[in-house]
Amino acid sequence: MSDLHGRHKVSLDRNGRLAIPAQFRMALPEDQQNAIILTRGFDPCITGYSVDSWEEFESLFYESDMTQKQFDVFEREFIGRKHNSPFDKQGRVTLPPHLFEFAQLKNINEVIVIGTKNRIEIWNPELYKEFRPDQEDVIEEMRTKLKPSRKKSDS
Repeated sequence: MSDLHGRHKVSLDRNGRLAIPAQFRMALPEDQQNAIILTRGFDPCITGYSVDSWEEFESLFYESDMTQKQFDVFEREFIGRKHNSPFDKQGRVTLPPHLFEFAQLKNINEVIVIGTKNRIEIWNPELYKEFRPDQEDVIEEMRTKLKPSRKKSDS
């Protein structure tokens, strides 16, 4: 998953199935387009990875200098919730109950699916709407740190 981008509203059926947009499925490495690895996000959403992206994500933790307590939490919360979700013929995945509950998707019939370069995020639209104002503060902070490049003109 090297170039996942965009945002889609997707129907979620009462059985916890949703169609991952074709744009995202086709962005998976060719030999990994039959399933996606789902787990909890750092935020209240579900994240989805290709096998390659999952291995990169996991290695970030194994190569960090976390405390044993932090590492235990990583293993319980991310690896312990990891679910290999095959795509059906319609490109749908079934969200496992523990992730469905974590992302607060009960009584929701539409979700937001966001591509974020190497993963997707599946959000309850109301939670995402509540989460967004905090993001604006971060965006403003990032803006103040950016230094535009000034190209010299050929005079």
